[in-house]
Amino acid sequence: MMRKVVLAAAVLAAPLLPAAALAGDDSASGFTHVSCRGGANEIRVTISNVKDNVGLIVADLYPDKEEGFLHKPGRLYQVAFAARSPQTTFCMYAPARGKFAVSVYHDKNANKDFDKGAFGLPAEPYGVSNNPPMRFAAPTVDESVFDVDGVAAVEIRLRG
Repeated sequence: MMRKVVLAAAVLAAPLLPAAALAGDDSASGFTHVSCRGGANEIRVTISNVKDNVGLIVADLYPDKEEGFLHKPGRLYQVAFAARSPQTTFCMYAPARGKFAVSVYHDKNANKDFDKGAFGLPAEPYGVSNNPPMRFAAPTVDESVFDVDGVAAVEIRLRG
């Protein structure tokens, strides 16, 4: 019994943090997600045109190299978060300052594969940083890179 009282007193004496701080809120920008914790080389990603609250938004970070761009061996790392309609936000972290690109897809069936349909065309919504035009070929890394120098903001509109 005494233990519970002491524990309760310790909890009451602990400093209270606003819920926004615990959730990774940057009140200056209104950017909120548990993955956002501030710090160097943070990339704040906003995905728009998310049509359903099902599955995952999967994002890959790539260096400024054409070789390996949009291919598994070329990516630096991958993150996946629950899809939220109409917009999903989260943070990624670049390993250093420099130029990087992000590709995303809405993995509606949460199988962590970018599903393709007939003729190898995407069967799930997708997008790339800078929203370059994609007609008959995938974008180049030059069309997709952005600078990370402190905090970077990237907005990607899903297609398909």
